[in-house]
Amino acid sequence: MDKIIIVDDYPDLQELFKTLLELNNFEARSAGSSMELNTLLLSFVPDLILLDVMLGGESGKDICMEVKEKHPHIFIILISANPKLLANHKECKADDIIEKPFDIHMVLDKVNNLLAKK
Repeated sequence: MDKIIIVDDYPDLQELFKTLLELNNFEARSAGSSMELNTLLLSFVPDLILLDVMLGGESGKDICMEVKEKHPHIFIILISANPKLLANHKECKADDIIEKPFDIHMVLDKVNNLLAKK
């Protein structure tokens, strides 16, 4: 079973993604900040991370680069409602992007396409 972490500072979005992923046979966990993500990564190493670009005062792109340095094998999809923030996502080594509002089927397609590459 593939493992996924959702990193978003909105609990409702965390729960939405978690439910969607679990209904599609993924093992999912969630975090609301980089500190929670780093703690979670000590015991749960995912295959993929869904990462909001804006986490309160934190930059999802910075978090993406930090995770990729330590865990280059983890796929990361950046998420934002602001398309400008998703521009140049390859610079922080993100594997894909999702623009809000999003279609649930498109999210699953992107997740499955990346995980098929492992």
